[in-house]
Amino acid sequence: MKTIFKIAWRNVWRNKLRSGVVFTSVLLGIWAGLFVLAISSGMLEQQKRGTLESQLSHIQIHSDPYLADIKLNHNFSKSQIAEIDQALNDTKEVKNFCKRSIVEGTGSTAHGFSNLNVIGVNPEIEQKVTTIHERLIEGSYFTKYKNRPALIGRKLAEDLHLEVGKTINLSFQDAEGNFIQSGFKVEGIFGSPSQSFDKSNVFIKQEDFVDLVAGESNYVHEYAVNLFQVGNSKRIAEQLNSEIKEATAEDWATISPELSFRDETAGAGLMVILVIIVFALTFGIVNTMLMAVLERKRELGMLLCVGMNKRNVFVMIVIETIFLSLVAAPAGLLISWLSISYFGSSGIKLDAVGEALYKAGIDSMVYPAVDSSAYLTISLMIMFASIIASIIPARKALKYNPAEAVRAV
Repeated sequence: MKTIFKIAWRNVWRNKLRSGVVFTSVLLGIWAGLFVLAISSGMLEQQKRGTLESQLSHIQIHSDPYLADIKLNHNFSKSQIAEIDQALNDTKEVKNFCKRSIVEGTGSTAHGFSNLNVIGVNPEIEQKVTTIHERLIEGSYFTKYKNRPALIGRKLAEDLHLEVGKTINLSFQDAEGNFIQSGFKVEGIFGSPSQSFDKSNVFIKQEDFVDLVAGESNYVHEYAVNLFQVGNSKRIAEQLNSEIKEATAEDWATISPELSFRDETAGAGLMVILVIIVFALTFGIVNTMLMAVLERKRELGMLLCVGMNKRNVFVMIVIETIFLSLVAAPAGLLISWLSISYFGSSGIKLDAVGEALYKAGIDSMVYPAVDSSAYLTISLMIMFASIIASIIPARKALKYNPAEAVRAV
């Protein structure tokens, strides 16, 4: 067996061009598999993080009447606010939280109108929970205009032909059913990862919201809560539900089951992509090694004539393929790690498909990222694929008749 290993190793380097083809195939297979995996994983993680940071937060709390029917007067009572504030302040896992006033209404200009949510926020506290202030494309974050400023989404600005400094008319009903309409000056235009979110939400100051509805209550309808660890969302939501009354805390997975489903199935989907790439690579190795066996027909015939049995010939060809994979795998892993590390830091700008990504809720700037276990997984998959790919050429060699093979040109 030791002699077979020596012969196989020499055969690997005897024909440098042929070995180079297999080496390059394995190297590119590992790199392509990991890089595609990293881009896909980065997109999914970015979509989840962007949605949580700009829209959902980790946990939301609403009054039970509000969950049943979204109305202006289904807000928290003063006692509920005190109770929830106390529960959140006593929970060590809570990083930050903010209170919002929300009412359904419309936004209009001379160019049309759109149904939307009017969200009243405390700017200083809101920016500790969401990243809307970091996603401004134009304008500023409640610092320029004192008289009823508003932040609108990129898609809404496009639909209603709005720019910074122009006025949008917001209309909704107060607690008594009276129709309210007021003009707000656009101070900033934000671009979240989601087109639908940008089209259907307008942020105003909570003090302006209260002035419009002319109510004594501050009309808090929603708590948005961020934790130090997003993985604790479900447990903390259940804990809060046991401490507060006539209100419900929901973790992000409950609020957005479709996002949770994508997050749970992401691993399986990415593994399918990886299997397809490795499967294609296997055909490349089979083709190259089969050509190698056909070119060495006379040589293999000589080995059979001088006493090497067919089992050893079979093992020799399999070992040659494994040797090539063992040499190529570290190089492929190194190149993959370098490229993923570089682009994971600098990002990849996908402006060519930016609009499509925007509609899908993904930023056009993608930061590839992959779990460290993926390096071991693809290495094992490549090794397995190499062994499988060597079987067909090896079986072809076993079919040679020694007497005929030595006369082959």
